[in-house]
Amino acid sequence: MNQPTASPEHPSHRILTVAEEELSRIILDIHDGPVQYLFTALSLLTGLQQEVAQEVAQAGAPPSGLPANLAPRLAQVGTLLESSLYEIKFFLGTFRPPEFKRRSLLSIIEGLVIQHEEWTGNTVELLIEQLPAEIDLPVKIALYRILQEALSNSYRHAGVEQHWVRLWGDLDKIYLEVKDEGRGFEPQLVEKPADQAQDQGTRHSREEHIGLRGMRERVALLGGTFTLTSQPGAGTQIMVEVPTRV
Repeated sequence: MNQPTASPEHPSHRILTVAEEELSRIILDIHDGPVQYLFTALSLLTGLQQEVAQEVAQAGAPPSGLPANLAPRLAQVGTLLESSLYEIKFFLGTFRPPEFKRRSLLSIIEGLVIQHEEWTGNTVELLIEQLPAEIDLPVKIALYRILQEALSNSYRHAGVEQHWVRLWGDLDKIYLEVKDEGRGFEPQLVEKPADQAQDQGTRHSREEHIGLRGMRERVALLGGTFTLTSQPGAGTQIMVEVPTRV
């Protein structure tokens, strides 16, 4: 008797899942490596500052042979280390994958919006309409990352403090709309190949190019459609349509 065989996993499913696994590994490596080194360096620096402060308190001046402005310079280094730790921890928290398998798309998107508001001080008007009960894992991954990138781009480049997000779907399709009323831009300038965008010499163009390319590629892997509408002074709108099951 022939035993039934499982259908092969769709390439897009595997690619997106592997991407999240790689992201988790990178986050863990950063936390266990550079973050720990910076924390140790900050602890050593704090001890050195205390020793210098004690010497100054006892002698009324910095120890012989050391510059008079040593204390403020050490304080500046400490501030830089603390800022670096904060930036890295912020990055790790932003890109730490949620529990995609266990949580519903509704819960994942609501959590992302709350997190964005708490960390940026911006306001996101979120409207979630009817969603199907069953949504494939790669679809949840893609929609989460697309919204995360869209909100991040809007926060950094649009010059506004409010964003609008709408999510809805049916048994076959999921739709995501993200828009702002910010400064906008010329889409054709950031949709050029990466080398041309870099030739323009603007960090803004390179960042927008990378972000848009990532969003487009995620949608393409799912066989969906990605539409960008923007113009200077008129805000930006992103529309995504992806299948519920892949």
